[in-house]
Amino acid sequence: MKFGIIGHPVSHSQSPRLFAEAFPNSGHTYDIIEEGNFEKAFAIFMADYDAVNVTMPFKELAFFACQPSSAAVRTMQAVNILKKENGKVMGYNSDYLGVKDIIERRGLSGSRVLTVGCGGAAKAAAIAAFDAGCEVSITNRSFEKCHSFVRHFAPDLHAMELDKVSMDDYDLVIYAVPGPVEQLSGWNFAGKTVLEANYANPCLREKILGEGGIYIEGLEWLRAQADSGFKILLSL
Repeated sequence: MKFGIIGHPVSHSQSPRLFAEAFPNSGHTYDIIEEGNFEKAFAIFMADYDAVNVTMPFKELAFFACQPSSAAVRTMQAVNILKKENGKVMGYNSDYLGVKDIIERRGLSGSRVLTVGCGGAAKAAAIAAFDAGCEVSITNRSFEKCHSFVRHFAPDLHAMELDKVSMDDYDLVIYAVPGPVEQLSGWNFAGKTVLEANYANPCLREKILGEGGIYIEGLEWLRAQADSGFKILLSL
């Protein structure tokens, strides 16, 4: 079978290495497909591949090019796996599965959670945290974007303005934006657990550890979602 990953930029992706480690000598291939236009990337997938992982900035666009595989995927409006099944293109989200696994495995179910960001990964993380029994708020540079998401798709979540965030209200922060937000300098993470999605260029590790917080690196999320995602690719 032929697999790959679409996104831009995507040359730094660890997915081909993780796939090779998980399935050595399997006979399957896994390629990096560097393409900045989603329609062109989707056409390459349809012409040449059985399934692809989807990364930034295509996760929300990919949702509208497939049939959602679950109610959770319909809610988050984002997919990171496109897979051909019985003449259809099905959409899955292993970001959701990875975050849910981390929360449950680390005993964080029931936490008060703040998700920072409202892109595909952030929405998947917020829904995963809610499904893991957490009370979830979501914030973003654009309050209207997260407010619209909550109003139309996820009414059990709370939309929070960035300027009104207080770390006293949260136990777990899922940070799913690529760089620092302006308000970050005023947040104190003492006693908090923070999962940062960005594994290539993280911006929080030093601050979290310096203030006495617990830092979960993006590579843990990457490995957790990869494990679930590769099983979906191979129907295991």
